[in-house]
Amino acid sequence: TWPRFSPAARWSRPWPRYRWEVSSLKIEILSDVPASREATWALVMDIPKAASCIPGIKDITPDGEGKYQATLQARVGPMGMNLSGTITVLSQDADAGEAYFLVEANDRRVGSGIKTNMSMKVTAKSADETELEIIADTTFMGRLGELGQPLIRRKARNTLEEFSKNLSKLLSSGSG
Repeated sequence: TWPRFSPAARWSRPWPRYRWEVSSLKIEILSDVPASREATWALVMDIPKAASCIPGIKDITPDGEGKYQATLQARVGPMGMNLSGTITVLSQDADAGEAYFLVEANDRRVGSGIKTNMSMKVTAKSADETELEIIADTTFMGRLGELGQPLIRRKARNTLEEFSKNLSKLLSSGSG
């Protein structure tokens, strides 16, 4: 019985030891914003100003036409991370009030990443009230993908709801 583990058994383990987990999530948020459709649209399409409403965003800088570099500090359960990546405006239609974005970010230190396809739609409810619809389809990769769905879903929903509240505050204060 000696040696207890043969050299061949050592190499029969699945390689690599830590898997690259992938988990996806789709969230829809509907909120009423106390501003006109035009003011809401202008703020949503001013990416640096709109991104400042996202909790944890540290810096955002233009990186060419329709692209922005950003850093987000977030804590999901026991894991704190700094996600660095790009926000790309895929398309925008001011007449329809629709815009599509691609957000890709990762944290090499933690070994995690996200890829989000996001759409925003603004619809006038009255002269001074607008409905904002946000649909985010996110794929979580690496260690972030290993966390449980309820934990990720709660954090993602809370972040989008905070964004919506902060956007409403910004617009109602008249600085939008």
